[in-house]
Amino acid sequence: MKRPLFLLIIMTILALSACQAGSAPTANAQLREIAINLTYIPNVQFAPFYVAIEKGYFAEEGLQVKLNYGNEADMIALVGSGKEQFMIASGEQVLMARAQGLPVVSVYPWYKKFPVGVVSLKEQNIQTPQDLKGKVIGLPGLYGASYIGFEALANYAGLSDADYTLSSIGFTQVEALVSQTVDAAVIYLPNEPSQLRALGYEINVIAVSDYLDLVGNSLVTNEETIANDPGLVRSVVKAFYRGVKAAAENPEEAFAICAKYVENLTEADQAVQQAVLAESIKLWETDPQPGSQQERWENMQQVLLQLGLMSQPVDVQGAYSLSLIHI
Repeated sequence: MKRPLFLLIIMTILALSACQAGSAPTANAQLREIAINLTYIPNVQFAPFYVAIEKGYFAEEGLQVKLNYGNEADMIALVGSGKEQFMIASGEQVLMARAQGLPVVSVYPWYKKFPVGVVSLKEQNIQTPQDLKGKVIGLPGLYGASYIGFEALANYAGLSDADYTLSSIGFTQVEALVSQTVDAAVIYLPNEPSQLRALGYEINVIAVSDYLDLVGNSLVTNEETIANDPGLVRSVVKAFYRGVKAAAENPEEAFAICAKYVENLTEADQAVQQAVLAESIKLWETDPQPGSQQERWENMQQVLLQLGLMSQPVDVQGAYSLSLIHI
């Protein structure tokens, strides 16, 4: 009788030990927690971040990422002041922030093409920037990348403010076009064109990038983080880059991963959202080349100066750095 009792005691001790081990801190407790600030709301266009988290790319760099969403202008002020470390920001926001003394720096050029364009129903016969003369053009508002992209396009075409009418319509471009409230609308290239095609409309799209090479969205940090914690910046860039590559190479897998982060994605029109992702991928930079950046930043600065959004130029070489990309 003693032997079975002894074995029972040993088994009980082992079971208790196993329970204690299971309640111990997980490996995630050893990861460094960081926040990455994204604009807008959860969306398939942020697939590289979702993929990098789910496939463990950030974890392999010793990082546990929290994604925040919000207003781009507010976030860039936080990153520029050092209260936050990382965000996605468009090129014009980086330059305007630096002009105001906020030392933000682009460290990975996520988009190789500026993502703004003008869409119209085919019946309007608006095929070139010059065709916008005399038209009513809807846009979210007189701010942000949409406004700056349109004004750059109009300036390229030799159009002045008197040649067209701008109408602030919020993010109702599809409805405004279909109802003929406006003749054309300024849009984010992957979004509204995909929605209009899905509704059966034939459209014309004028991409700003077909006429001007401007800086698109990029991963942004600040000079303090680069100086004091360059290893962290390299790790974030590396994990994000791997997410970009993986999502671009396997969009079906990326879309499935997005469903974990984007509310009601599986209940939405999947065909449209898959098209949005496919069109987004076309804009991404999957093979960044150092020599391709300077002109884009200079062009963007020139646009901002012409629009009066910057009163004097800044050193554009301080606005971006590719030295932390180790692919």
